[in-house]
Amino acid sequence: MRFVSILTLLLITGCVGEPRLVPQPEAKPKVVMAQPAPAPVAVAAEWIDRPLSPGDWVYRRDDRGSLALFGRDGADADFLIRCALATKRIYLSRSGAFPDGVSGQMTIRASTALRTYGVANNGDTPPYVSAFLTPDDQQLDAIAFSRGRFLVAVKGAQDLIIPAWPEITRVIEDCRA
Repeated sequence: MRFVSILTLLLITGCVGEPRLVPQPEAKPKVVMAQPAPAPVAVAAEWIDRPLSPGDWVYRRDDRGSLALFGRDGADADFLIRCALATKRIYLSRSGAFPDGVSGQMTIRASTALRTYGVANNGDTPPYVSAFLTPDDQQLDAIAFSRGRFLVAVKGAQDLIIPAWPEITRVIEDCRA
């Protein structure tokens, strides 16, 4: 019986052919793509979408009237609105100066209005370029009620995107009283 078992086993293994080699797919080299540098952050095309300029508003009163100053702590104001009570004028002033004998323009853009004013050096230290308005100028209301911000642009200086806070309205109302 043992003989039959061995013979059966040999017959069965004889029926099995030689093992075939199954071709393995060739390993493809792993390609590592270089990652492009991140695109630079573009300045928003619309001023209303740009980030606010750094700083806060401060309201003050002095012998000449009231003023609201916008800027960073410990630095001269970047922008100010002054009510000169004696003349009933409102001055919009941006830090900086033009070369002697040169004047320029300041554009004020609010969410509902755009206006450009002639500006000149004010001769003060620190230097500012200033425009004067009458208290009934409608651009003042546009600034005060702008949707959270307004833009101040003077050629040669970086644009300011300034928050429309209550200090502005307070100075305007001081001059209208």
